[in-house]
Amino acid sequence: MADFRRWFLAFAALVLVVGSAVPANAQAVGPQIQCSINTAVQPTLRHEGLTELVGDIVLVCQGSPTSTGPTPVGQEIPQANISVSLGGTLSTSTIGAGLDALLLVDDPGPGQQDVCPSPTNGLACQVAGDGGMTFKNPGKFNVFQGISGGPGTNSITFLGVPVDPPATGSRTYRITNVRIQANSVPAFAFGLTPVYAFVSSSSSTSITITQTTQPIVGYVSNGLVFTATGALPPFLQCQSYGVTGAGTATFAENFPSAFKIQTNGLQDVPGSVYYSEGGLQIALPGGGTTGLASTGTELGLYISNIPSGVQIYVDAAYTDAFGTTASLVIPSVATSGVVQIIDNESGAPVNQWVVWEVTAANASAMDTLVFNVYTSFTGAPGASGGTPQPGITAYAQGGFYPQEAAGWVDGGPVPEFAVGLSPAAPGASLFNVSLCQTILLFPYITDFYGFDTGIAISNTSLDSLPVGEGALPQTGSCEVNFYGAGGAATNIGSSGLYSSTLDTTLTAGAIPPGSTWAFSVSTLDPGYGSAPGYGTTGYAIATCNFQYAHGYSFVSDTGIRNFAAAYLALIIPDAPRSPNPFLCASGFGCSGQAGEQLVH
Repeated sequence: MADFRRWFLAFAALVLVVGSAVPANAQAVGPQIQCSINTAVQPTLRHEGLTELVGDIVLVCQGSPTSTGPTPVGQEIPQANISVSLGGTLSTSTIGAGLDALLLVDDPGPGQQDVCPSPTNGLACQVAGDGGMTFKNPGKFNVFQGISGGPGTNSITFLGVPVDPPATGSRTYRITNVRIQANSVPAFAFGLTPVYAFVSSSSSTSITITQTTQPIVGYVSNGLVFTATGALPPFLQCQSYGVTGAGTATFAENFPSAFKIQTNGLQDVPGSVYYSEGGLQIALPGGGTTGLASTGTELGLYISNIPSGVQIYVDAAYTDAFGTTASLVIPSVATSGVVQIIDNESGAPVNQWVVWEVTAANASAMDTLVFNVYTSFTGAPGASGGTPQPGITAYAQGGFYPQEAAGWVDGGPVPEFAVGLSPAAPGASLFNVSLCQTILLFPYITDFYGFDTGIAISNTSLDSLPVGEGALPQTGSCEVNFYGAGGAATNIGSSGLYSSTLDTTLTAGAIPPGSTWAFSVSTLDPGYGSAPGYGTTGYAIATCNFQYAHGYSFVSDTGIRNFAAAYLALIIPDAPRSPNPFLCASGFGCSGQAGEQLVH
C-alpha cells in the first residue's frame, strides 16, 4: 500500500506541473482557472462486483489571479482534455462512440443538457464565449462522453472540455458514471479499502488542479453474507411428501445499500444519490442513454445434485422488515407464492440456478432476505434404485448474480460479479433422501452339528389404524449377513449372506406388507450335518428395505427332541437417519421409527 501511495503522490506532483504549464506558443496571459477536487459522496463498493459505480468527482474552479478574465463574447472558449485515473481496473462500458462515463460543466439539469456529439474529436464541440456565463444555458455543449486512455491504464479522458473562468461564483466540472472492477482492489486489514482517483489536464490554456491529497471515490468491502441450512432428519424414500420444507437460503447485506434496485425513476439530475444500480441517465445525440443498468441486484442460489424423482420449489418473493423485496426471475418470473423450479424425472442428479432480483430496497438498513426451499415426491421404496433415488445429498451455494468466470467484458450486463462459488465445492447440505430400512440383530444362530436355527422376518407395515397413526404399507427386500468366530460365516449362504432376492418362493424377492419370510439356516449350508464338529455358531444381522420389520428366531436340536429356544430380534438404531442413534431408546435424536429403536 505504501508503494501505491507514493506512486500516486508522484503522479499528483506531475499533474500540478503539467496542469500549470503554459505552452511556448500560448499567450503569456489569457483565460485561466484553478480548481480544487471534491468527492463528497464516497460510496461503499461491493468487492464481488465487476461493474461498481464509484462516487462522482467534482472540480470546483475559479478564475486564476493571473487570468485575463472570462473569454470575450463571440470568441471560442479554450478547450482542455481532462483525464481521471482510478486505483482499480476500469469496467466502464461503451455506448455509442464513447464511454458511459460523463463530464458535465456546471451540472446542467433536465432540459439544459447539451451533449457533445463527437467524444473522439473535441474540436467538433467548440463553444463561443459569452462573458463567463453559466453553461446551464441552452446551446452550449456541457455534457462530454469519455474515451478510454490517458495517463495510465486505468484512465478515462474527456476531449475538448471548455475552460472558461466564471464571471461570478465558480465553475464546476463533474465526472460521473465511472465503474471499476472492485475485486481488482486489494483487500485491506480492516475490511474497507479506499479507491483513489487522480485528475489531470493537458490543454492549450492554463488550468491548475490543486491535488495535495489523494481523493477517495469509494471504499471496497464484501457486500454479501450467504448462508444455507438444510432439512434434518433426511427424507425417507418409502414415504410420499407434499410440498415440504427442505432448507433455507439467506442473503444478508454486509453493509447498507449493497442491495439496489435497477433504477429510481428517471435519474437525470447531476449530483443526486439514487441508491440504484444505474447512474446518470442522459440521452445521446446518436441514440442510446447513459447510466442504464440491466437489472437490480440479483441474488443467485445454485442448487446441485437433486436426485431423480424429486420436485423442488422455492418462495417466489420475500420482503424483510425494512421493506426490501426480491422476486423470482430465473428460471421463471413470479412475485408471490411457492413456485416449482425443478421436476427431475431424468434419472440423473440435476443442478439449477435460482435467481431473485431486488425490486425494492432500503439504503438505510442492513437487509436480510430469506427464501425457503421445498421438496415433494412420491415414495416408491424397496431398492437402492427406487424412486426417489436415495443416498444422494442435495447442496446449496449462493451469491450475487450473474457471475462471470472470465472477468468483465465490455457489453456485458450491469451489474455483474466475479465468481464466488464453484460447482466443484458443493456447498452446504440441503437435504438427503434415505432408503427406508429396519436393521435386525439375531444375537444367536447356529447350525452346529446336531442343531439348527430358524429365522422369520415379518413385514408389519400393514395395519388398520387411522391415517397418521398406522404404518405406511411398504414392500421391500431383506438380506441377512451371518457372522461366526473370525468374521463372515462363509459356509452359510453366499459369502455369509442370504437375500430374499435369492428365495424363489417370493415374488421378485420382495416381502409384501402383512407377509412373513421364513427359512432355516440348515437349508443354506450345503455341508450341514456332514460331520461332528461341523457348522457355525454366531449371530446374524438382517437389513430390510422397509420400516416395521420384526424378526423371530427358533433354535433347537435336530428334530426338536431335547432342546428348543426362541427369541425376538433386536432392532438396531438406524444411524444414517438418526444424528444420535444410540439415544433413541430415551426418545432423543430418533427419526422415522421412534419407539422401535433398541427394542424387540
